[in-house]
Amino acid sequence: MKEWSFLNGNFIPALTAYEYRGYIISAWARPEFTNVYTSVGNVYEHGQSKSIIQIQRIEGDCFETKEQAEQYGLELCKKWIDKLHSGEEEKDRRNGRMVHSLGG
Repeated sequence: MKEWSFLNGNFIPALTAYEYRGYIISAWARPEFTNVYTSVGNVYEHGQSKSIIQIQRIEGDCFETKEQAEQYGLELCKKWIDKLHSGEEEKDRRNGRMVHSLGG
């Protein structure tokens, strides 16, 4: 996967993103309690004039470490994209309904 950085060094925290099957994916760990993080994944696509458009946000399971939550968020994004490319998700989008069966 190709690594991207949405923010430059002047902004903290920097969000690292990766390219997967033509989409850009990123993940972060949302703190819930002390030592508990929810995985959150975001899927983006390239828009016009080099813009990036968020097309999906996926919330997953809770983990004890930030790193585990972030890694799982990336996996959720990959699964969502793979499902999209299998035709199931695209069929649901055309029919006006989104099915979010991935995650916690």
